[in-house]
Amino acid sequence: MATGPGLAMKMTADTVGISRGITRTEKLLGELSKSTREATSAMRGLVAIEVGKLLAAGFTSASNAIGGFVSNVRATAGEIGKLAQVSNASVNEFQRIAFAAQTVGIEQDKMADILKDVNDRVGDFIQTGGGPMADFFENIAPKVGVTAEQFARLSGPEALQLYVDSLEKAGLSQQEMTFYLEAMASDTTALIPLLQNGGAAMDGLADRAERLGVVLSEDQTSAIKQMNGALSQVHATFEGIIAQVTANLAPVVSALAEDFL
Repeated sequence: MATGPGLAMKMTADTVGISRGITRTEKLLGELSKSTREATSAMRGLVAIEVGKLLAAGFTSASNAIGGFVSNVRATAGEIGKLAQVSNASVNEFQRIAFAAQTVGIEQDKMADILKDVNDRVGDFIQTGGGPMADFFENIAPKVGVTAEQFARLSGPEALQLYVDSLEKAGLSQQEMTFYLEAMASDTTALIPLLQNGGAAMDGLADRAERLGVVLSEDQTSAIKQMNGALSQVHATFEGIIAQVTANLAPVVSALAEDFL
């Protein structure tokens, strides 16, 4: 058994070794703790970033959905109202004739253009005594007993129907009908199947549209416009919420991202 100075030297060496081991262990534990804290901080940063993305995406999706719905509502009520106005017709009357016109390939925008031209031609003749309707009032109107004043009191759809009725009463051929109708407005000839016989086919299709609920009433159109205004406010509110969330999260996310880096 070792004794004396040799034993003391051995014990000293062992103690130093143990001390060094403990120091290295403490250093490793410290590094591990630091790494753990950094990893935890980084995880918090990533979570915060992802939460921010989800929040922003959620609000954006909701905002876009509402925005799309608002746009559709505006197209439904606003556009029909404008088209009816240029057609010199009520919203209900325009929708009826526009629905029927689609069956012969005339879309509602084109139908509004045709009716606008009808109003323009009538007004032109009343003001100047000339224009595209001059031939009609010279050659056709006297035969069937219609006057420009009668046309002036009618809506766009009613004036177009009276025009076709007058041509039929005058006994015109298909070629002559085409000449007078195209002089009134381009592509009006396509509407002959709907407008002949007093517009029987037009009325039948229009009545079907109302039964199916396709035609909006004046009250329904007004209600949609009011709803459109309310939804626009909701849309603006969502945009504000997105801005608030982004502004509040930005400093936190930036700080966590810097810590992570």
